[in-house]
Amino acid sequence: MRAALILAVCLLSGGQAAWGHAALVSADPAPGAVLDRAPDAVVLNFNEPVSVTALRLLGPQGPAADVASAQAGGLSIRVPLPGSTAQGTYLLSWRVVSADGHPVGGTLDYAVGASSGPARVDEATAVPSGRQAAIWLGRWLGYLCLFACLGAALFRARNPLDRPRWAWPLVWLGLGLLPVNLGLQGLDLLDRPVSALLDGPAWSAALGSRYAWTLGLSALALSASAGALHARGAGRVRVCAGAGLALAGVALAASGHAGTAPPQWLSRSLVVLHVATAAAWLGALAPLIRLLGAGRKRPVTQGPSTGLALLAWFSRWITPVVAALLVSGFGLALLQLDQPGDLWRTPYGLVLSTKLALVCGLLALAAFNRWVCTGPALAGEATACRRLRRSMQVETAVAVILLGVVSLWRFTPPPRSLDAAVESGVTHDSGHAGTAPLLLSDARARAAVTRSGGVWTILLSDPAGRPLTAQGVTLALSNPQAGIEPLRREARRMADGRWQAETGVLSSAVTGHWRVGVEILIDDFEQVTLEGALPP
Repeated sequence: MRAALILAVCLLSGGQAAWGHAALVSADPAPGAVLDRAPDAVVLNFNEPVSVTALRLLGPQGPAADVASAQAGGLSIRVPLPGSTAQGTYLLSWRVVSADGHPVGGTLDYAVGASSGPARVDEATAVPSGRQAAIWLGRWLGYLCLFACLGAALFRARNPLDRPRWAWPLVWLGLGLLPVNLGLQGLDLLDRPVSALLDGPAWSAALGSRYAWTLGLSALALSASAGALHARGAGRVRVCAGAGLALAGVALAASGHAGTAPPQWLSRSLVVLHVATAAAWLGALAPLIRLLGAGRKRPVTQGPSTGLALLAWFSRWITPVVAALLVSGFGLALLQLDQPGDLWRTPYGLVLSTKLALVCGLLALAAFNRWVCTGPALAGEATACRRLRRSMQVETAVAVILLGVVSLWRFTPPPRSLDAAVESGVTHDSGHAGTAPLLLSDARARAAVTRSGGVWTILLSDPAGRPLTAQGVTLALSNPQAGIEPLRREARRMADGRWQAETGVLSSAVTGHWRVGVEILIDDFEQVTLEGALPP
């Protein structure tokens, strides 16, 4: 085991770069450019290949319009623009799907001739926040069903005479959730409301994404689990259970943040190992609780495939499984995090920190079960069996919460992806948004935002009104009701302590339901995001 750990650390020490979401690194015309004449096309350059899901052009004299027939080639997308002679501000809102199967959006601003007056927006494209909640809930329930079914299949591989009827409703629920999650993916790719779930374009977009592979492989994993629950021969049961574990690992490696981190042969292998070992551990809890619960009615008997023998079997193999789980998780964290401060400074890191805290709780419970309760239970003590069962029920509750937390990663790009967007100085979907003149505040910081022409001035202070020193400030503007993705600008610090960001010609178009956000990097350990709405 020591040799394996040393080898894993050596392999992972070389993994310095990682991708999660794609990032826009440059554009032609450049953000904020003022052109003599309207361009024939816009070119967007990303740090990895992407596919276009939605393009919307907001002109100086009309509502947002969809732009069709974008030409993708490698890392670049060429967007032919409709002919227009109108002078003023143009906003090209783009939404693409990256290699990890997740949508990424942003806005490119440019002007022709001179900046325009206020641009009108179409409020009919408002997207309810319920879509993200539905996506999270669908993934959470899907993970619960998949892991529970795999655990039931794994235990039946050891005890073919068992018939876990309780697992069949979870099999059918898991299979039923797959098309729902596919449809929600299509809505997210096209930035459509939940009411558009029956529209054909949403399903076409979802079927063309990498996430469709994840759902298809998940269907095979659930089918293999069902085969293990139904098969009669011991050999068939074991083959189906093993295939289910492998397919589940491959399914979650087919899309998502972790599997796209280079070198992908390493990251995807770690994801497969991490998912398979997590399913073997967490999925086994329900069958074990059921086994110990049967002991309340009759003694937990000795035998080759029942009672205490199954508990002893689980106790023997779970330690190396958990060790492999921790090693693979550590490797994936190294590939995604840029520095330790990302654990508490980024949304991705906060989710990871919460997951790690829950994992520590699971490990404490597992250690208590393994080294305090299991020995007396195997000796036949009824009190020890009841105590072990109660502890495993708590462990199962923590595991359910853990899978819910993990499902939040669907909305949080890894820190290295955020770094790529910040370094490029262009728009990224992870921004927040706001208005001027405006006072934004929370319990940690305040920001007074004013606008003069295309220059935004930000004055920072603490809640007591004293000047606040920061390492960096980012201004973000968006209009969700109009389907305009966030537009970000890095602010520069002035000699008097204020921060300034320029949006150029965009400033005259900011009206209606626009939102502004100020992201304040206070130090290496703390980042504060303040946001609010611009007055009409």
